[in-house]
Amino acid sequence: MSLRGRVALVTGAASGIGAATARVLAADGARVIVADIDQQGEAVAKEIVAAGGEAIFHRVDVRRADEVRAAVAAAESTYGHLDTVIANAGTVGGPAVARRLEDLDEERWTAILDINLAGTIRTFAAAVPALRRAGGGAMSATASIAGLTGVAGQAAYSASKGGIVAVVRALAFELVTDRIRVNCACPGGVATNLLANTDVLPVLMAQAEAQARADAAEAPASVSASAGPVGGPGAQALMNRAADPAEVARVHRFLVSDEASLVNGQAVVCDAGSSVANLWMVIDR
Repeated sequence: MSLRGRVALVTGAASGIGAATARVLAADGARVIVADIDQQGEAVAKEIVAAGGEAIFHRVDVRRADEVRAAVAAAESTYGHLDTVIANAGTVGGPAVARRLEDLDEERWTAILDINLAGTIRTFAAAVPALRRAGGGAMSATASIAGLTGVAGQAAYSASKGGIVAVVRALAFELVTDRIRVNCACPGGVATNLLANTDVLPVLMAQAEAQARADAAEAPASVSASAGPVGGPGAQALMNRAADPAEVARVHRFLVSDEASLVNGQAVVCDAGSSVANLWMVIDR
């Protein structure tokens, strides 16, 4: 699929899913604004240019609406228009963040909501006028399966990602007459520094296994668990599978491409099957 002629703003693009998305979009011909609070984003932009693509770095703190608007202005002044947006900037709140709600201090959960949810809203709000000027376009955000299923010990994070799903659905309806599509990708565990510095994946795994055991206890006689540990070999591989950031990036690429012309207001799950942990159950034959 070609994105030639597109101009894309990607937030949180200095590393992880954001950096991978910037590279994937640029490889398909898009001119990319690599936006991040981390100056490492400048290296990502230089890498794209060195590979033959077009990109600029713009420092953005998505907690500040003026900085997000400045990035949109930079896209228009540098490349003439803006028609593609990936709102990816996010946080899980720091190391060892999985904890009971009453043990999560207000400063931390406020930061999670401000960056993940409000940051996405600020990004979309700043970009929509530019997309209207361009005659339409597409926006995508990085949500999470946590926003669809919830994750124990991750109430604030789950709320922030569930809020993104709700915003996407509302905007898809609101902006349809402007020819602007809005979707989000919902990955599970992704092999990024953000995930490596937290204990969210073990918590997610434990929750999925507990649910699988509960389902097994209630299963009718005609249903049995496959051989081996809970989940069976196939499902365990799915549940244990952490995505490469580029795999999620390719979902974003699809969602903003013309190939997804009928996809609007959707939360596209890309979690290697971890949210359907009951795959381990098979019907006896």
